[in-house]
Amino acid sequence: MPFLAALTTFFCRNFFYTSQTIDGIEVRGRAEFIRATREALEVLENNIQFPDIQRYVSIIKQGRRSGMHANARRPTFVVGKRTWSHSPLWYAGAIAHDAYHSKLYHDAKAAAGRTPPADCWTGKEAERQCLAFQIETVKALGAEPRTVAYLEELRKNPTYQGHNKGLRGWWAYFLRRW
Repeated sequence: MPFLAALTTFFCRNFFYTSQTIDGIEVRGRAEFIRATREALEVLENNIQFPDIQRYVSIIKQGRRSGMHANARRPTFVVGKRTWSHSPLWYAGAIAHDAYHSKLYHDAKAAAGRTPPADCWTGKEAERQCLAFQIETVKALGAEPRTVAYLEELRKNPTYQGHNKGLRGWWAYFLRRW
């Protein structure tokens, strides 16, 4: 079975997925994913935070679930369908949110001179900071009050992402549905 999964992954990535550079960010995925990502990035283009987003996200890649790989050589935001198929404004907010995770990682790495511990860029307090950046971004983009209220409610107790370390962190990521 692992061979079949590897073969499927290879086939999909090499024959159905494409890559385009949009606003300096490489976007990898199927045509509908690239279209949705282009729309979200167009929403963000005129936002004051967009240069930071471009700085901390090198690749946006279609995946089964969403998560930021800030510690990759080229910081990569993997995006699940429930996120990228939502409205362009919501998806733009998600891009901003995960770019902030990458910012936290890179700031901590620069300060320490080495790979920072996971708590510097993931976990409850980091999630609060990323949600604050996401709220600021979607407000600037003209989000509806109910969207802002939803994000503010998440910010009060951001435990929805699960654990952030070790095997339990990997399992929490694996179980995500967004």
